Amino acid sequence: MRMIPKSQSKSCSQIAPQNARVYGVCTPLFTAARQGLTFIAMLRQSLSTAALTAILAVGACATQSQSANSAQPEGTSRTSAPALRSASTVSAPHVMSTAAASVPATITPRPVLTRDQKFSNWKEDFVNRAIARGHNANVVRALILPAKINDKALDRDSKQPEFTKPIWSYVDGAASADRLNKGKAKLAENVSLFNSVENRYKVSRNYLTAIWGLESAYGKIMGNHNIVDALATFAHDGRRKEFGENQLFAILDMIKRGDIRQDQLKGSWAGAMGMTQFIPATMRDYAVDFDGNRNIDLRGSKADALGSAAHYLSRHGWKWGEPAMTEISLPAGFDYSLAGGEKRSVSEWEALGVKPIGGQIWSAAARNLDGKLLIPAGHKGPKFLTFKNFDVIKKYNNSTSYAMGITKLAETFQGRRVITTPWPRGDKQISFTQKKQLQSRLTALGYDTKGVDGQIGPNSRRAIRAWQKANGLVADGYVNLPVWNKIMGR
Repeated sequence: MRMIPKSQSKSCSQIAPQNARVYGVCTPLFTAARQGLTFIAMLRQSLSTAALTAILAVGACATQSQSANSAQPEGTSRTSAPALRSASTVSAPHVMSTAAASVPATITPRPVLTRDQKFSNWKEDFVNRAIARGHNANVVRALILPAKINDKALDRDSKQPEFTKPIWSYVDGAASADRLNKGKAKLAENVSLFNSVENRYKVSRNYLTAIWGLESAYGKIMGNHNIVDALATFAHDGRRKEFGENQLFAILDMIKRGDIRQDQLKGSWAGAMGMTQFIPATMRDYAVDFDGNRNIDLRGSKADALGSAAHYLSRHGWKWGEPAMTEISLPAGFDYSLAGGEKRSVSEWEALGVKPIGGQIWSAAARNLDGKLLIPAGHKGPKFLTFKNFDVIKKYNNSTSYAMGITKLAETFQGRRVITTPWPRGDKQISFTQKKQLQSRLTALGYDTKGVDGQIGPNSRRAIRAWQKANGLVADGYVNLPVWNKIMGR
């Protein structure tokens, strides 16, 4: 038999991967090909000349690679895949003519799936994972397979008002005259229920009523979306895949425990339910059957809704009889960098010149409280000390605007005025895009904002204060349009 001339020889790296794909022959068959003509005779009946030539050539490569490896000194590195080795020449018995035309590879493109097809695939995958977790297969399929994509949920996902309105607009709206009057009526109508809830959980009825009013307009606006649709949409197509799937698993957990029925799964486009707008994981972990009817109904039972909200706040550390926030005054030349979230006792703040607004003095009980300085609208706007209960409200909704709105409404129910200093309503606010530009600019200048997301959080405020201090401005961390122009160099 003739050997393949050197001019026609190819390295293993050229032959093996290419022809293995073309002819559908796996690497073990290439290796086996060198073992004898019996195997060759079998292959001749089913393979083309070009295919068989490729098999024999790669078989020789495998033999050559094994020999090279066996001769390699111990302790030196070896190539793990023989097909990736190169060889200067390849020898193989020439059984058929090598002049035959090579068989071209046929590449079948993967079909492009529609969004609905991808959604169906996600549902099947989720169903399998839920069943693997121990959930009833029929229950899982009945819950998940009928789900439809909720485009409205996707569109509204990042447009919650507390992230777009000026803080004073949000706080004003939260404590509107209509919400205030209706809340007072609810307090009067439900005295016995509030007595029971307060006795059990030691959470103020005024704050519970404020949450009730702000979350659902006292049960009037709870949403009629199928929350399984909304959450499945997030899990498949939104920016919050993990959130969506976790909430769906929470729903399955509650159905398995018998807490809720599938027909009760109505709520907001964001997946929250009932008068106090619990997401499913919060409902699973904190909701209570306060009326004792063996069903947790946050939509139809005031007792369950208010009892669950009280239980949630209590579990997160609500302090009975303590304030959430109080307005303060600061002395001239105050170091506003202390507004970065640092917690100090009121007596320590007092030593720095922090006083209650209106010339009042701190009580002995207040001096023992720990508080944080909050400057939400710069040194020209109102200033506050916030306490443990303010942080607990932010566990319910992690927004300073929300916590201030709840506090203002709750305290106004009792006839207390919690904000007296005027807001800087004439300030021109910056847009979401401008906030992102601000973060990029500050970071480029050496004041790291720890990311560019258009949200002015603690890291961005810290960077803003550092820039303000370095440029001779009051370092209050507040940016309106004039300050933005200065930072941007305009």
